[in-house]
Amino acid sequence: MIKPSILFILILSFAWPLGSLKAQEHYDPGKLYGKNEITIVITDSGLGGLSVMDDIAGKMKDSGCFQKVNLVFVNALFDENTGYNTLQTKKEKTDILNKVLTAIEENYHPDAILIACNTLSVIYPETDFINRSGTPVIGIVDAGVKLISEKMKNDPASSVIIFGTETTIEENSHKNSLLKLNISGDRIITKACPQLQSYIEQDPASEETEMLISVYMNEALEEIGKSDESVYISLNCSHFGYSEKLWAKAIDNSPYKSGGILNPNYIMGNVLMNEKYRNRYAETKISLLVVSKIKLINAISISGFFQDTAPELAVALKNYLLIPELF
Repeated sequence: MIKPSILFILILSFAWPLGSLKAQEHYDPGKLYGKNEITIVITDSGLGGLSVMDDIAGKMKDSGCFQKVNLVFVNALFDENTGYNTLQTKKEKTDILNKVLTAIEENYHPDAILIACNTLSVIYPETDFINRSGTPVIGIVDAGVKLISEKMKNDPASSVIIFGTETTIEENSHKNSLLKLNISGDRIITKACPQLQSYIEQDPASEETEMLISVYMNEALEEIGKSDESVYISLNCSHFGYSEKLWAKAIDNSPYKSGGILNPNYIMGNVLMNEKYRNRYAETKISLLVVSKIKLINAISISGFFQDTAPELAVALKNYLLIPELF
């Protein structure tokens, strides 16, 4: 089994949800030292988290902290025709997530698991895995909250619209965390965007995708009322960033002043960076693997998003490993 790495000292102090500390009580920090190769698994209920994988690959390659970094993307979707947001109870969702995380741990023995999915991150604290596993698990919600709070504290008259899936918005984790950070509730609008992630996976730039984004944007803006202050657009579904230009267009076409698009996909990997160990190695080799229980019918459309900027990831997605018995 691969031993954990030094970089997760930083994670322990920054990124872990409080509820997951139970799973780490037996974890020996002394095992973190002296590693030249690590394995990180990124999981999502679809293909949005691939942008997190891409970001981490770039940062790891530049850091020189390790000789080799193995990045594995595990698609946590359990059925081609449905998803977590269609399940009726939280128990159904957590039971499946438990199976996913257990399979990841048993098959890939990761140094850490990154849940690059807001829907799965908000239900993770309810899983059994959190109490029985010693594998570090980091959810994307903390990154989103950090990004929003920093912007709003520097712009005290501004508002934010938190866009997400039904489960993400229903759980209200982002807003509750912001309230604890003394961000006033009247500055926070939350908006669920049913089916949007499916349209984005099919084509991030389609007319249908643009229409849905415009509708959801206008509905959310109606809750703000008249204002001359900045409105931040927070994308709290990992898929939404693939259509970032359409979100910017939607707010720019409104009477409101955009404070900017906030996409936590691009900062989630920051918790893996530790300047103290930068440039330990002259070169860091990155391996990329994409695995799924179900057929990825949108693999080609999403691979096109990475074709120019991350061709190795585009190839890994096109050549994904199909494992029907994965979990």
